[in-house]
Amino acid sequence: MARFLLRRLLAGVVTLWVVASLSFGLMRLAPGGPFQRDKPLAPAVEANLRRTFGLAADVPADAAGTLVQFLVRPGQVVQRGQPIAEIRLQNGQMTKPSAVSDLTVIALVGTPGRVLKSGDPLLARATSAWEQYVRAMASYARLDFGVTYASEGTETVLATLAKAFPVSLELGFLALLLALVLGVSAGLVSGLYPNSRLDHLSMTGALLAVSMSSIVLGPLLKLIFCVHLRWLDVGGWEPLALDWPHTQVKILPVLTLGLIYAAWFARLTRAGMLEVARQDFIRTARAKGLPEHFVVMRHAFRAAILPVVSFLGPALAGIVTGSTVIEQVFQVPGVGEFFVTSAVNRDYPMVMGTVILYSSLLILANLLVDVLQAALDPRVRGGHD
Repeated sequence: MARFLLRRLLAGVVTLWVVASLSFGLMRLAPGGPFQRDKPLAPAVEANLRRTFGLAADVPADAAGTLVQFLVRPGQVVQRGQPIAEIRLQNGQMTKPSAVSDLTVIALVGTPGRVLKSGDPLLARATSAWEQYVRAMASYARLDFGVTYASEGTETVLATLAKAFPVSLELGFLALLLALVLGVSAGLVSGLYPNSRLDHLSMTGALLAVSMSSIVLGPLLKLIFCVHLRWLDVGGWEPLALDWPHTQVKILPVLTLGLIYAAWFARLTRAGMLEVARQDFIRTARAKGLPEHFVVMRHAFRAAILPVVSFLGPALAGIVTGSTVIEQVFQVPGVGEFFVTSAVNRDYPMVMGTVILYSSLLILANLLVDVLQAALDPRVRGGHD
């Protein structure tokens, strides 16, 4: 088992790196950019922000003296070896520092007459995609996702996610709990009493839920219970709040996100119970005179629940990704809200932070599902040793 866990952890790290790399590349390939706005920023402000976000880097002066003039202008593409400025040294001689590599000028730093020290910045240049990638991956390895564009460099991505993550975590946990309790219970009853009225009723409800998307179910429930009946409100989610005003706003988001997966759990549990009921070890247990509830819960249910455990991984993935839509529909201030707005505004650090957060959660969830399967099924455990 230890070897299996180590392999899965290493595979998870590689998967996380691949996801981060693909996301980084796709964002750069998408049209538009974070600084394309209706009201453009001042060149100096934009240059400072670009340096903050790793989209620009300084070109330093290679000598001390007084800046006489710049020989380039913002937006110009400069070839390697081309002079970029003229500096008067302390002994009165003139020098012209040149570009050490091809570059694109973002902004000029300082004005003529400025006294420079060796190494002071002369201009800001655009960084290449490879420079941005290497810097970004090194930062992510240190759990440093930088600052958000929306805050113009005043708030870090981790600080923003720390405020929103408890909301998304509570929504996902409650939805998964609802799906497991409701789905497994309905499937267990259907499996114990096949072709009964309870079986037909629960399976009909499960079929309807499976056939409906959360994108349709959410607005429909909102229209019925919030607009027409006015039984429930939307907005005002407070994590772990138990009073009714804060609890009632959680009902519809949790129902919308959990009902569809409850239907899948019900169908899987019913199929598992019907399959296990025909096994020899169940007939043997009953032939020994064991109580029916002992046979069902101790032997049948433990084997029948394995398909549900296997489906926990995809269910968790669906709940995590589906919560983004639900948070938008029901105005839940979770991570999904920041993910959508940051994607629209090309807020690269925020998008990468949310993508890596979601990916890490899914990788850990699938690892926990594998461990749970191994604990329930000795055959699986033996295969991992």
